[in-house]
Formats: sequence, structure tokens, C-alpha cells
Amino acid sequence: MKQLTYLKTCGIATFVVFLALAARPSLGQEAPPPSPAPGEQASKPEVSEPEEAAEKEEEAKAADFKEEEPATPADKMKKEELEKRACPTVDVKFKTDTDKKTHPTPEPPPDKGLVYIVRPTMYGNKIQTKVAVNGKWIGANRGHNYFFVTLDPGEHYFCSKAENKSVMALKVEAGKTYFVEQKIKMGFMKARNKLELLPDEEGKKKLAKSHPSSWEEKK
Repeated sequence: MKQLTYLKTCGIATFVVFLALAARPSLGQEAPPPSPAPGEQASKPEVSEPEEAAEKEEEAKAADFKEEEPATPADKMKKEELEKRACPTVDVKFKTDTDKKTHPTPEPPPDKGLVYIVRPTMYGNKIQTKVAVNGKWIGANRGHNYFFVTLDPGEHYFCSKAENKSVMALKVEAGKTYFVEQKIKMGFMKARNKLELLPDEEGKKKLAKSHPSSWEEKK
């Protein structure tokens, strides 16, 4: 009788072990993720993989730019003169922020031109790229930022500063809108930048995915 009871006990134990092993995933096979609780849906990523891949490719292209050095002494003098007109002699430090609740895109006044300064990528996100026009600091961007400025008709001189300075001249016409991108790439100590005037359609596209920048001068 004791022997029979022992055999029954062994049989039940063996059956339980068998069920436990059957429930385990086989070697090299990952266990399936747990099902969400009733009424609870699995969270979805904010950006799909194709969209994320396309954005990374676009950012990589934006960072692939060359900083052209003046080819001749005359070109060097022209660049130095442009820097004197565009870049302030006294530096400032800004405290910057990003507004993700609004997205103002005004039209230019009839008697002035409107210039959007756009930094549409996240390269060097936390590094500020300050902008000056005609020797006066007017604002700063970080990653996925933009701001705008209205200017009188005529030629104006832009300076964008990160690890380096990038300068450009822009002839502004009344009633027109311009898009200037701050292209960003890796530098030695921090991000480097380059100003580039964009075609209208490309500028509108990059503006649409950027957020307004706000700033105040540190005292």
C-alpha cells in the first residue's frame, strides 16, 4: 500500500514538472510580451520607424557641409569685412527656451522684409547658435528651433555663432519672406554652424517641424 501511494505521488510530481517545462519557451526562443490588461492598450511610438529613419537621414545630410575658406587674399579681405559688418565686437550670453504650444508664422509687413532663422535638426541640440544682424545680437536657437525678424529693405549682414562664426549678406525686399538655415555639424569642442539661404518650399517645410525659440540675456 505504501509503495502504491509512493508511485502515485511520483507520477503527480512528474506530471507537474512536465507542464512547467512545456510552458517555458524553447532554447533560443524569446518569451512573448505580456498581454495588456483589459481596457489597457499597448503604447504606440510617437514616430514610426520609416519617419525616424528619414529624419535621421535628413539630419545627416544637413550636417554634411563644407566650410569654405577664402581662396584668395581678396576673398579673405571680403570675408573679414563681412564679419566686421555682421558680428558684434562684444559677446553676450543668452538663456534660451523652446515654446512647444504655439507656432507663429506671420506674413511680412508691406514695407519690410521678414526673415526666418531656422535650425531644423537636433544635431548639437543643447548648444546655442546665436544670431546677429548688422553687428547687433537679435536671438538664439537650439535644436528644432526658429525665430523671425523684420528688416527694412536693403542689404543686411548676418552672423551666426557657435564654435565658429558663419556670415552672409542678404538683400531684403519689402513684402518678401526669406528662410535662412543654421546648418550644424560636430566641431572640436562643440557644434559648428553655417548659414544658408533656403528656397521657399524647403524653408517652409523645415519651419513647419521647428518650434519657436525664446531667449533673454543673462546679466
